[in-house]
Amino acid sequence: MHTHLRAAVLAAVLCSSASSLSAQGVAHSFSELRLLVREGQTVTVVDTAGREVKGRITLLSADTLALGTGAGRRWQETDVATIRQRRQDSLGNGALIGLGVGVGLVGVAVLAGGGTDGEPEWAWLAAAFYGGVGAGIGVGIDALITREYDVFRPADRGPQVRLQPLWHPQGGGLRVAIAF
Repeated sequence: MHTHLRAAVLAAVLCSSASSLSAQGVAHSFSELRLLVREGQTVTVVDTAGREVKGRITLLSADTLALGTGAGRRWQETDVATIRQRRQDSLGNGALIGLGVGVGLVGVAVLAGGGTDGEPEWAWLAAAFYGGVGAGIGVGIDALITREYDVFRPADRGPQVRLQPLWHPQGGGLRVAIAF
């Protein structure tokens, strides 16, 4: 078998074993989150106490998030542990994986058959055809997949102390919250 053809077959086999990559972005502040989600979209908020609330975003500013649930809920950025959103899987990775599998199968067939006997054109045509079929199948499968992706996780802040003054006509106080 020609050296170039062997290299191409080896590359095709390696591509067919590529793992899936996720290109989803994760925001680390509400300002960044505004680039990933919009008002009206449905998200699931997990607060720092572990409570989950699902609802549509009614307000998203640099420091506040509000969901239009039954009672309506508001969070400050420091009160949120994670925000997830149901999204469709990326079609691109399915296309690449399918392409790699299709081309890889042709590569295995060429290697198993002992080469192309001096006519490598059929191998290139078969790789292009089955790679295209594999890419189409990969896109079709990925179009059926939806799952929850993290769209917000706060940056590692370390221990925090929050102080909140409390004012009342009969007196006042100070609320202290310590988070680790």
